[in-house]
Amino acid sequence: MEADAIQNLKGRWPLRLVEVAVLAGLMKVGYGIPYASGRGWMEALLCLLIPALMMDGAFKGRRLGWTFLAWLAGIMLIFHWVPAVIEVKGNLPKPLAWLGSGLFFGYEALGFTAVIAFARWMHRRAGRWGAAAGAAFATLLWEAKGFHVYEWSYGSALGGLPLFAKSAAFLTSYGFSALAFGCGAFFAASLAEGRPLRSLLAAPAAFYGVLAAFGLAWHALPREPRRELDVVMIQPNFEAGLRRPGMEADAWIQSDAALKEAGLPRAGFATLLLWPESAILGVDHRGPDPRLQEEAKRRHVAWLFGTEGGLLNLVRGEVDGRPSFVQAKVEPMPFGERMPGPPGMRRWLDRKLGFISQEPGALSAASTFEMPTPQGSLRIHPLICSEALSAARTQAGVALGGAQLITNHTNDGWFDRTVATDLHFNQIRLRAAEQGVPMLRATLTGKSGLARPDGTWELWGEPMTKASHAFHLAWEPVHTPARKAGARLFWFALTGLATLAFALGPFRPGNGGAGEEA
Repeated sequence: MEADAIQNLKGRWPLRLVEVAVLAGLMKVGYGIPYASGRGWMEALLCLLIPALMMDGAFKGRRLGWTFLAWLAGIMLIFHWVPAVIEVKGNLPKPLAWLGSGLFFGYEALGFTAVIAFARWMHRRAGRWGAAAGAAFATLLWEAKGFHVYEWSYGSALGGLPLFAKSAAFLTSYGFSALAFGCGAFFAASLAEGRPLRSLLAAPAAFYGVLAAFGLAWHALPREPRRELDVVMIQPNFEAGLRRPGMEADAWIQSDAALKEAGLPRAGFATLLLWPESAILGVDHRGPDPRLQEEAKRRHVAWLFGTEGGLLNLVRGEVDGRPSFVQAKVEPMPFGERMPGPPGMRRWLDRKLGFISQEPGALSAASTFEMPTPQGSLRIHPLICSEALSAARTQAGVALGGAQLITNHTNDGWFDRTVATDLHFNQIRLRAAEQGVPMLRATLTGKSGLARPDGTWELWGEPMTKASHAFHLAWEPVHTPARKAGARLFWFALTGLATLAFALGPFRPGNGGAGEEA
C-alpha cells in the first residue's frame, strides 16, 4: 500500500507543477498587466476564475502545499519588481532584498491559502453554501483585518470595467474580493459534488449579475450640485529620496510654465495646483510660513504639495485667506517607512538596520483642505501614496471632513521604469467609485492620472519622465453607501453570520469530504 502511494505521488507531481504554472500565469495576466480603462474584461473574467480553480483542486483533495505554491508563484510574477525596490530604497545588498521579498511573497500566499483551507473545511462541514459563506468571510478577514506590508486588494481587478467599478459604491473593494471568493467556492464545490450544469452556472451568474445590478443602481444614488475646477499637476521627475536645495524653485519654474501655457487661472473658475509626495525635501514644513501662502496668493491658485517635517511625511496646502493646511501620513508603510511592532522592538530594529521610522499622523475633522470656488467652498482630502491602497483609511478621512475631492500624492520614483506605478494605480482607482468623488493622482516621476466616480480613469505618460498636466474637471459628488463605515460592517456581519450558521449546523457527510491526495 505504501509503495502504491509513493508511485502515485511520483506520477502526479509533474501534473501538479503544470497546474501551479498555469494558475500563476493566470494571476499574472489578471493582475500584473495594465489594461486601459473600459478594457479590463480579462481582469473581470480571471477575478472569478482564479479562486474557483484554486478551490476546485483543494475541494477535490489536492494538498494545500500545491495551492500555496500556486499563490506564491503568482504573487511573485505580479510583484516581481519588489526586490529591486527594496534593494534601492532600503540600501540593502541583493541577497537581503530577495530575502525580504521572499518573506512578503510567502506571507501573502500563506494568507490566501488559509482562506482556501477554511473554505475547504466549511465545504466538508456544510456543503457548497457553507464553502461560499466561509470563503467570503475569511477573505474579508484577511484583506480588511490582516497585517499587510503592501495592502493590495484582490477585488481591485474589477476596476477595469466602469459598470462593475461603479458597484464599489455599494460593495467596496473588500466586498469585491469576498464576492469573488464566495462565488468561486460555490462553483468549485458544485463541480466537486458533481452538480448539473445549471448549478455550475449559478455562481458566475450571481457574481456578474450582482456587480451589474449594483453598477446600474449607482445611477439612482443622490448627488450634490455640480462642481467645476481647473487642475494643474506637476510631475517634476526628481530623484526619489534626494534632499537638495532648490527643489521648490525648480517646481515653481515648471508650475509657472504650465499655468501660462494653459491660460490659468481664468475668470469664473478656481485653479488647484498639485505637487506630488516628496516634492520639497530637506525643509521642515510643520510650522507657519507666510511666504508659502504668498506664493499661492500671487498666482491666484490653491496649492497642495508633498513635503516633510521632523519624522513626519506631510502634505501641506496653501490658499489665500485660509489657514495653512498640514496633514501627516496616518499609516506609514510597514518596513518601508516605519518598523512595525511595539516601541521597544521598533527602536531595536531601527538601530540594527540603520533605519529611521516615520511617525504616524492623526485623522480629524481638520484633515480636509478647503479652497474657495465660485460654487462655494470645496473640501479636499489628501492621501499620501500607499494610504490610498486602503479603502478603510480613505473612507475614514473622507467621512470626517465630508470631502468632495480626493488627491493622492505619490513618490513612485522608487519603482524606476517598472510596471509598478500602473499596478499601484490599479489598486487605488476604486477609491473614487467607493467615495463618489474624483481622485487626482499626482506623482513624482509618473504616471499621474485621474479616477472618476463613474468608474472611468486615465493614466498619462511614462514612468521616469518630467511632465505637467492641465485639465478642467467637472463632477457631481455622489452619496455612496461605501462612504459610511457601516457598509463594511454590514458585509462582515452578513458573511460572518452565514458562516456561523453553517459551521454550527449538523455535519453533512459526503459533501466534498475527500481525503488529501498528492
